[in-house]
Amino acid sequence: MTTKVEFDEQKSSRQIKIGVLMSYIAIGFNILAGLFYTPWMIAEIGKANYGLYMLSLSLVSIFALDFGLEAAVSRFLSKYHALGDSEGASRFLGVAFKLFLGIAILIGIVLIGVYVMIDTIYASLSPTEVETLKVLYIMVGFYIVVLFPTKPFNGIFIANERFVVLNWFNLIEKVSTVVLMIGALLFGFGLYALVFVNAIVGLSIIIGKGIYLLRRTETAIDFMHNSRSMYRDIFSFSSWTTVIAIAQRFILNITPTILGALASSASIALFSIGMVIEGYVWTISSAIGSLFLPKVTRMTTYNRQSELDNLLVRVGRIQLYIVGLIIISFATMGREFIGLWVGPDFFPSYVVALLLILPGIITLTQEIAYTTLIAVNQIKYRAFASLIVATVSVILSLLLSPHYGAIGAAIAILIGNLVGTVVFMNIVYIRVLKLNMWKFFYECHVKIAPALVFLGVAGLLVQRYLPVDSLIHFLFKAAALGLVYFIFLWIFTFRDDEKELLRGFIRHASKTS
Repeated sequence: MTTKVEFDEQKSSRQIKIGVLMSYIAIGFNILAGLFYTPWMIAEIGKANYGLYMLSLSLVSIFALDFGLEAAVSRFLSKYHALGDSEGASRFLGVAFKLFLGIAILIGIVLIGVYVMIDTIYASLSPTEVETLKVLYIMVGFYIVVLFPTKPFNGIFIANERFVVLNWFNLIEKVSTVVLMIGALLFGFGLYALVFVNAIVGLSIIIGKGIYLLRRTETAIDFMHNSRSMYRDIFSFSSWTTVIAIAQRFILNITPTILGALASSASIALFSIGMVIEGYVWTISSAIGSLFLPKVTRMTTYNRQSELDNLLVRVGRIQLYIVGLIIISFATMGREFIGLWVGPDFFPSYVVALLLILPGIITLTQEIAYTTLIAVNQIKYRAFASLIVATVSVILSLLLSPHYGAIGAAIAILIGNLVGTVVFMNIVYIRVLKLNMWKFFYECHVKIAPALVFLGVAGLLVQRYLPVDSLIHFLFKAAALGLVYFIFLWIFTFRDDEKELLRGFIRHASKTS
């Protein structure tokens, strides 16, 4: 039974605003932890043990891919909520949890099979290292299998628009893990303690999430319900998201192999640094996409097309302010940053990183359009785009890498992204979703272009007349450039609603403190 439900859109917007703020706090913490905590941890446990630790995590994570099922929970549950169909939602969750449990059992069986063959798979490791890897593998594998059936929890939080609570859980998990790991290493507990801390913190957070959902939301689960159509809908959606994940991972995994075969090991290192930069940019810029899924689902369910176009512009402008700052600043000062961060030998990584992040000036500002694809169950088009990117990138990498090394591979991926995620996807947004992309580009990229040009000129001037010789000084210089950029935006670019949004953030932060 479905009934039209009146939603508190103002409350929804507040949840999104605070959720975005907390997402960026968590991202900032992750970046700082990567810069400072990880090197210290490696020094404490040794490079060999750190390698085994990461190997166990990566080996298990290959089989722990959720096949797009978590996104499916968010999408379909948001749809049921938009329709006011609580009975359908409880039945769907019953099907989803049983499906996740079944997959967890299959993953456990596969992991047991891999465990039996670890000696053969990693014959190059010493007997002591193999024994250590086996212990780590058992600990991580058990943790992954136990937690896999609870993956729908995040989707339930998102569908219920409990973004603040979800991000509190995520932030507490990240901070607790790092703090407890530092404590464990300082007290001399060593390598196994790292995995144990991960497991204990993860299990504690999952229990906390489960208790919250049962007590503070109207979540109901009908485990007795079985529906072939629901299984079919979930598999149809998740199969396309799996194609996207596999295609993206394929590009990341195959490019170093191509470089190793056709260029040199040095090219792999140069490309890897560029990929790290690209990963940071993507993480920062895509932090807000999933938060809008319930709101976008309501708009598409009740055919509120003009509201959807306006939301695309509003969010796109905010994303462009952030993405533009990162990409233009890196274009003007990134070479110096690379030299200070990893040394002058990695200067070519500046070009690699720049080529990898350039398409983001368009793609990373269109998160609402991508979220709309999910809301209307047309995710297959994003899968087609990912396949185009993978195909073009690999073919051109094979042609360019022998002559241009890491830069050639980056050029190949740039062209692949331009064809797949820029040209193809914008045709889809216009023809399939009927979004007003011409209005989007005018309101976002055309109107914000003067600010980005100002940022570029200012960055070049700062770089020319104020070179620095330490990473700390560089960060101060980058912060000063960011402040000048913000002042320009406030005076010449921000709309009234954007200024009010920023004032709201400040008011909330002051109340919280």
